[in-house]
Amino acid sequence: MVALLAADRPAAVAVRCGDTTVTYGELISWSRRLSHRLAAAGVTAGDRVALLAEPSAATIAAVLGVLGAGAAYVPVDLAQPDARAATILQDAQVKAVVTTAHTRDRVCGAQVPVVTVPDAPGEEPGTAAPDSFATTVGPDDPAYLIYTSGSTGEPKGVVVEHRNLIASTRARLAVYPGSATFLLVSPLAFDSSVAGIWGTLLAGGCLVVASADELRDTDRLVSLVSRHHVSRTLCVPTLYGLLLDAAERAGTDPLACLRQVIVAGEALPPSLVERHFAVHSSAVELVNEYGPTEATVWATYHRFTGAGPVSIGGPVPGARLYVLDGGLQPVPPGTEGELFIGGTGVARGYFGRPEATAAVFLDDPFAAEPGARMYRTGDIVRRNADQGLDFVGRGDDQIKVRGHRVELGAVESALRVLEGVREAVVLPDAQRSGLIGFVASPRGADPVVLRRALTEKLPPVMVPGELRVLPELPRNLNGKLDRALLRTLAAEPPAAARPAAAPLTDDPLADRVTAAWSEVLGVATVPPDVNFFDLGGHSLAMFKLQDALERHCGTRPSIVSLFQETTVAAQITLIRTSREQGEDTAPSSSADAARRARTARLRQQRARKEARQ
Repeated sequence: MVALLAADRPAAVAVRCGDTTVTYGELISWSRRLSHRLAAAGVTAGDRVALLAEPSAATIAAVLGVLGAGAAYVPVDLAQPDARAATILQDAQVKAVVTTAHTRDRVCGAQVPVVTVPDAPGEEPGTAAPDSFATTVGPDDPAYLIYTSGSTGEPKGVVVEHRNLIASTRARLAVYPGSATFLLVSPLAFDSSVAGIWGTLLAGGCLVVASADELRDTDRLVSLVSRHHVSRTLCVPTLYGLLLDAAERAGTDPLACLRQVIVAGEALPPSLVERHFAVHSSAVELVNEYGPTEATVWATYHRFTGAGPVSIGGPVPGARLYVLDGGLQPVPPGTEGELFIGGTGVARGYFGRPEATAAVFLDDPFAAEPGARMYRTGDIVRRNADQGLDFVGRGDDQIKVRGHRVELGAVESALRVLEGVREAVVLPDAQRSGLIGFVASPRGADPVVLRRALTEKLPPVMVPGELRVLPELPRNLNGKLDRALLRTLAAEPPAAARPAAAPLTDDPLADRVTAAWSEVLGVATVPPDVNFFDLGGHSLAMFKLQDALERHCGTRPSIVSLFQETTVAAQITLIRTSREQGEDTAPSSSADAARRARTARLRQQRARKEARQ
């Protein structure tokens, strides 16, 4: 369908990334070439092809090229450790791997053909552009496999067919009509990328792909929005809050071109809804989407017209929502029950796992058409007075961490096999934005060493931000693990339960940097030579560290430099050197004024709301 659109508007811009601009005509020619290279490498209809590529225009062409070869694309997050990436490639039984020149070294020793897509269109001299893709696909053919956390520690690949992708995208075009300039911040391995890519290209819009460096710097993301007049974006609420922070620091209104902000992947805080409408006019929509990968990206949405109660809303076009009890019978409105999703978005199932598929992909007894199925989400919801759905929580040990689904049992399994660990329990942390692990280790295993070992097996989102090592895990009177007590301990911010950190040295700057780290990581002890990520930090937490360093030290290092200098000692040197060279980057008075003005607007809005109540 993108090819048909390109035939009508070949000169229109389809993708922008960095200095690369690709028209619809160039995008189709680029992806057609790749489809024929894959066919020559032995890829045929129904096969699976892995994609290991950084965010770029080439990545978008690669997606179209794989589909044009009749295969399903299997995106592999570059943040995954090599061992887990290899597990995904083996589990998916991929027929080939597509890389860019920057990622080819990640598949050294691969047992299947490796095809490298050029960085820009037309970089394959001597090859005439074919006038069609290598093959065609049908609605029952798989379009992509996205891997989710498995309870045993092994990832599960969700098989999404072309019929599911088409239905999901048609629903998106109906809910968000018109073409848009869309800022893509989701990696391919996160299925909200599907919404951005197809919801934009099939509407004739322009896809602005944030590069890996830009994704690490919210100031640069905000600049992208302003420079390219982005009108729509989709991200997790945590990132959206950071974008608002960056916009306030700019001292202008760089997000004024936005018309729709879509949030998904994790619970939407009511405070962020209030902040959205305090910062933007009512002309900028805020939409809260919900949906598991097994339902093809989304199943519900709620469009806010102003600050108000948070809901995940009603069904997207083509979806059926059932709130059922343990006997799979509907519950009365206002009563909690498990959410089941039926309709055209329900995926085929898990690749190569018939038992896991049968457990959650069930026959739909409420559908009129024969053979209809529904997906058991495990999410507990209730219908509200507006007939929308309120999200209550999970019915099992699965949680969302920074937009990614994580099975706590999978993390526990990985911990238990580490040297020195006898037992392990993993729970959500106090902010429910990460994980905390409790480990029984009679010999007192080093939590930093344990975390480093986990990073070699699990993606960053599955590695607990904090590990507490105990001689024994607490048990109740019948000898079972006292998870209730552990949940109580996990809900307590660690820094509040421990003595304050002692000064690192007699150097005031060192003490201030250490205090910033303690505040962000929630720990009392911060060794000067331990990596930020080994102490439980992650990419979004690095933005918070940047803010904390500004408050404690009066200097705001660039986010790029913080990713390069990831220990306390290195950041002390970084800040001291910048001061000596006169490069202090504390925010300007105009930025401070902008922040104060926006804060005042938010307070005024809250005051008006309280007055109405």
